[in-house]
Amino acid sequence: MLLIQVLAFGQKSGSISGKVLDSENNIVEFVNVFLTSVNDSSTIVNGTVTDNTGSFVLTNVPLGKYFIQFRFIGFVNLQQTVLLDDANKNIELGTIIMKQDAIALNSVEIKAFRNLIQKTDEGIVVNASENLTQIGGTAADLMKNMPGVQVDMEGNLTMRGKTPLIMINGRVSGIGGVDRVTNLEQIPASTIERIEIITNPSAKYDADAESGIINIVLKNNTNLGTNGAAALGGGLGARYRLNGSFLINKNTNKWDLGLAYDNWFTTRTRTVNKQRTQYDSQDAYYLSQPREDERTIQTQTARFNVGYTPNAKNSFKLEGIWLFEGQDNHETIVSTTESSMHDFTSRNSRYSNEIRRFHTGELLFNYTRNFNQKRVLSIDASSAIEYNKENTDISTQNLTEQNTNIGNPFLQKTHFYEDANLTNLTVNYLHPVKEKGIIETGYKTTLRFINDDYLRSNQQNGDFTTDLSHTDIFKFNEQIHALYLQYTGWTGTEQEPKLKYQFGIRPEQVWNTGDNVQTPYNFSNNYFQLYPSASLMYYTTKRNSVKLAYSKRINRPSIGDYSPFIDITDSLNVWSGNPDIQPEISHAFGITYNHEFKKASLSTSLFYRLTNNSIFPYTTIDISGVSTTRPENFGNSSTYGAEAVFTYKPFNFWTINLDASLYEQRIEQNAQLQNTLKNQLTGYAKFINNLDLWKNGRLQITANYTSPVVIPQGIKKEIYFVDLGFQQKILNGQGRLALTITDIFDTQRSESSVSGSNFEYTHYRKVDTRAVMLIFAYTFKSEFKEKLLENKFKNE
Repeated sequence: MLLIQVLAFGQKSGSISGKVLDSENNIVEFVNVFLTSVNDSSTIVNGTVTDNTGSFVLTNVPLGKYFIQFRFIGFVNLQQTVLLDDANKNIELGTIIMKQDAIALNSVEIKAFRNLIQKTDEGIVVNASENLTQIGGTAADLMKNMPGVQVDMEGNLTMRGKTPLIMINGRVSGIGGVDRVTNLEQIPASTIERIEIITNPSAKYDADAESGIINIVLKNNTNLGTNGAAALGGGLGARYRLNGSFLINKNTNKWDLGLAYDNWFTTRTRTVNKQRTQYDSQDAYYLSQPREDERTIQTQTARFNVGYTPNAKNSFKLEGIWLFEGQDNHETIVSTTESSMHDFTSRNSRYSNEIRRFHTGELLFNYTRNFNQKRVLSIDASSAIEYNKENTDISTQNLTEQNTNIGNPFLQKTHFYEDANLTNLTVNYLHPVKEKGIIETGYKTTLRFINDDYLRSNQQNGDFTTDLSHTDIFKFNEQIHALYLQYTGWTGTEQEPKLKYQFGIRPEQVWNTGDNVQTPYNFSNNYFQLYPSASLMYYTTKRNSVKLAYSKRINRPSIGDYSPFIDITDSLNVWSGNPDIQPEISHAFGITYNHEFKKASLSTSLFYRLTNNSIFPYTTIDISGVSTTRPENFGNSSTYGAEAVFTYKPFNFWTINLDASLYEQRIEQNAQLQNTLKNQLTGYAKFINNLDLWKNGRLQITANYTSPVVIPQGIKKEIYFVDLGFQQKILNGQGRLALTITDIFDTQRSESSVSGSNFEYTHYRKVDTRAVMLIFAYTFKSEFKEKLLENKFKNE
């Protein structure tokens, strides 16, 4: 523990700055830098640690002669003599080279891999490179093994029963979708450095984080020199899978230039089966709908970054990201109806050919200013533009019971064009308070514009005629303006506090409108809310702690929840938005206990969340047999439960990670849900085994289980699967060879049952999740060793 000597007010002072690199010109973060008097080396006068650029600044240093020392695990301690006087009050040491400690290096090299899961004061950090079983996956695949996160077959994420806020590099990004719902299947896992999970976020974060925040941190190489990497992989599920990547980076003391490209090509298959009973229908009492589809998918992403750091106090960064996704989906649904006596009444085959092209571009700018006394000002501006084009040709052929055609097919066409823009401007300021606290404040504005153009046409007498009742343009506009003020304080030192407390407030003003151009469908919302947060953390030892936390949060409806357009790919089961939907307001409470053992660590949590205006999908069936699902507000709901993350290393070559949770969600009874709602205890467990078989070779086996989940009107059945991954470092660590088998036993599927006052149905869905993939990656100029072969293959 560093003890800082308090100096008399008014004494002349100066500053010392510099940058720490290793012998290969790589940046070294978190180096302890401190000053001691040449007359008394036991008393530390000033101290700090290097930041993520390796830079450090010591301010308010009284004039005099000192020893400046640099210490970090795995490196040889370094000491220099510095003199501050009237002629040299501000000393710039330039580049400091630290040599690696050969003994420490050898002891570290045996591990060869980093820890998969690391705990922080705010939550948990998961290193993407150590998730071997999802090599070649998307961001959605990575989430399957994240503590506290559940992912269904459609790629939808939940934490503690609700959807979390997805951020990229600490901000709400347009990559993956300008709408609130981020499509994680569009983000290659190969671009991800780590994933941060925050279960009870403070007031400095966006309020739209009802169940927590998942922050995806993209890779950003900071090693000096020119570094690059390339990878190529291939695999087979039901169909082929191919992937390639290339990255290059040039980093000097002042400039950071980077370029990355990633692509993925595959064909996926899916089987769906829906069985329905409608009690008030004579001719369609029973409905059977088997469905098969095949999707050809391509995804391409490109990213560049330009960083400029003229000195230790100022830095500038410009980054651009482009994403393209193309999907060609061929789908066939056969619908058969029977009477209550199982007599055949009708059958048709509905074929859809859907062509989709999705483009997103985003430009980001950051300026950071480091002032004296560790004060920091940062300004971030970003703007994303999205263009989505989807054309579908539909052919419906009536059939006899013997599957012979009746007449000519009925032809339809739909098009859905969307252009959207998401712009964010954020200003953050950090101000330390007398070594015992930090004040953080800032402002953020979010501007979101979405324009949806939907057209449906039907063939009549050989010509296609526009269906005006299902053709329109829907425009959505939204502004969110927010301020926040937060104070963090502690007893003891900041590095080793005994008690740490935090409280903050976030006022937000929201305006949004939605309007159809032709038909009378519109809404307008204007509301102001205060979102407080508070936490108290007590450290029983340096590594063991207890934390109490509270926050007020909101879940705003997405554009899909508002949109009036109806998807008719399946004409008997459609989805519609709801212009009257209101946002959810939640109050979240939690208590977390962290404990470190000699060979293990344990993090346990109890949580409770009370939600007003709870949003859930609700299904009805009309007399014609068409099922319509749309979001509804269901009054109050509550969720309470417990979570645990346990890591155990019984031997040096074997590490076990176990993540488990039990919780129950109760929804207030109302007239709509009479006799359909059940409250049930829900849980999940994730078991990850890491075996270091030999030097630089690791085997990983993961098992996932999710118990049945209660939803309004029904239940989702359990999901379970096992994945395997192996990785071997070769070519003196510059190459990696990886093999992965996903869903070994082909058990991953989705099943649910839903019932209403006049119906009940079951739904089964299976995607070709079982696949074998082989990837080879090579890095040149070895400064980039750990940055490439991290999830090069996509697996939904």
